[in-house]
Amino acid sequence: MPLAKRSSQPIKAFGAISKKLNLSSRVYRGVHPIPVDRIVGSVGRAADLLPGFRLRNPDVRYYRIRRAMERGEILPPIIVYKVGDEYYVLDGNHRVAVAKELGMEFIDAEVIEFFPSERRESKTLRAKRTEFENLTGLKGIDASEPRHYDSFLNYIRDYAQRMELFLGRKVPLKEAALNWFLCVYTPAVQAIVEKGLEEAFPGKSLADIFAYIMDYKWYRSQKEGYDIGFDAALQGFVEEIVGKKDTGEEEKKKGLVQRFGGILEEVLPWLKRE
Repeated sequence: MPLAKRSSQPIKAFGAISKKLNLSSRVYRGVHPIPVDRIVGSVGRAADLLPGFRLRNPDVRYYRIRRAMERGEILPPIIVYKVGDEYYVLDGNHRVAVAKELGMEFIDAEVIEFFPSERRESKTLRAKRTEFENLTGLKGIDASEPRHYDSFLNYIRDYAQRMELFLGRKVPLKEAALNWFLCVYTPAVQAIVEKGLEEAFPGKSLADIFAYIMDYKWYRSQKEGYDIGFDAALQGFVEEIVGKKDTGEEEKKKGLVQRFGGILEEVLPWLKRE
């Protein structure tokens, strides 16, 4: 197989980008193919890579992965952080190096997208919260990311449609919002508290965590081909994102460290190890 032409651009360091853009908010985007040519940097390993994602010192593992990919073997997805339309490798630098050398267009990746700190979004956040409260009549749902209020409003509108089908009449948005709050949001938040997820996301509200789980629920439902429900989504979120279920505080922290590569202080300012 002919080798692909490599980029001469130096590898970007996620830490520098994170500091420059003040990244702290993040959303789990699930596993899906991403363009190899949009992978431009690494998380904590940029210094080990040459332009074009060449390894400074190719090892046995690199050649083993290359042989496997040349044979068309299916390898585990890499893990990347997404910023805008660019990707930074958290786990899988060897696979990306091979993919770029072989000229692959896409590679499967588990994607976690980052956004600027809510401090830069405070004006937008206040506007979104006010709009949400005026439309729904609900107070006290305090999210730290503006987009969450758009998501909550969409959930309530969908809930209103289901109520109308069941009741056979037009349901005002505020009536649907109150029912959604009592029958959907409140039980979900109670389950989040029981799982101890607040400890895993210091600095984030229960509304934020609910939104993250709903993002995960959407991804899993799309993958499975049916609505998996909130309970299954919560369980999967705990096991895949936070760590093993029913663990103590130290085990939860350990799970987070393992999941995010042991560099939480650099890339997730709101997830601190003590």
